[in-house]
Amino acid sequence: MAEPTEKLKRLLTVSDVAECLNVSSSLVYQLVESRKIPVCRIGNGRGTIRFRLEDVENFISSSIDHKVPITAPRPSQSRL
Repeated sequence: MAEPTEKLKRLLTVSDVAECLNVSSSLVYQLVESRKIPVCRIGNGRGTIRFRLEDVENFISSSIDHKVPITAPRPSQSRL
């Protein structure tokens, strides 16, 4: 049997993506349903879904909100 190509080595499962994004598997399915992350369908019917690493990385990059101001935490006030 031939060695898998480099692209096939990078296919991720729903659990892999959920762990990478630190979210639940159900949220990953919601992202798939809303077409925010492209998937590869393998098998008959709807099939099993797999993700390419570069698609997950692109999703992360496109999800960065540059409009949210980053503020320093306020120092706590000590009570005497």
